Amino acid sequence: MPRKLNWLLMGCAAALAVTAYQQLGGKPQPHVANDAGCTPEAIKRINNITERAIQSSRCAQRRQ
Repeated sequence: MPRKLNWLLMGCAAALAVTAYQQLGGKPQPHVANDAGCTPEAIKRINNITERAIQSSRCAQRRQ
């Protein structure tokens, strides 16, 4: 039983490492902060975590 748990944890750690590598390896693409680009649906469609955070921040600044 502990051996299976170790393999499961090792698999999860490997998946996290691959995801982190993919997120850190790319350059964020600019997105337009207009009415269409600032809808919650448009922000949710952005796959990259960093790009999504940047877009959300730009939309929040735009609202002020």
